[in-house]
Amino acid sequence: MCRATSMATNLAVAVAVAATAVGCMLVISLAPSRPDTGKSWSSDGNPKAATSGHAGSAARAATSALGTDSALGATTASAGPGEPEEFASPPTGRIEVTAPQPGVDYKANGSFTVAWKNSTGEEVDVWLRTATGHGRSQRVALVVPRAEAGPNGEAIVTLPEVPPGPRYFLEVATAGDGAVGDVSRTFAITE
Repeated sequence: MCRATSMATNLAVAVAVAATAVGCMLVISLAPSRPDTGKSWSSDGNPKAATSGHAGSAARAATSALGTDSALGATTASAGPGEPEEFASPPTGRIEVTAPQPGVDYKANGSFTVAWKNSTGEEVDVWLRTATGHGRSQRVALVVPRAEAGPNGEAIVTLPEVPPGPRYFLEVATAGDGAVGDVSRTFAITE
């Protein structure tokens, strides 16, 4: 196999594996510029790089290296050391924060109740967040790790020692990945 074809095949394999890793199927068709000869030609009549095979053969070779798990209906690649054999599908469903109510201020190191509805069937983490401006926010602290997975959840939140301010809120999200979540209304933390 010539170097150009080898490089194209390796690139197609890398792209197909990366696309499969994020749950997408990507088909790449590599076709020579002159399909009748299998070679690319420069304007002076000399071959630029030799290629062989049928158009799209590199993409088919890349995807044939990947298996299809008929039980899951998903394409998986062989995992390397320390990697899971199959990719977990993201949780489905919805989380809705129902408490705390807006318009209430809380003291740093104080406690209050957070409540939510959860149709994901997954455990949730509760994070204290603060607005940083321009529509952005950041996590300040994990205040309830791995809370129950039931359809209605409730937990006592004890606020950490944080600077007082008016733009704090809670995020309730699926534990670990945070793929599904919701946030409370903003509240102030006072001294």
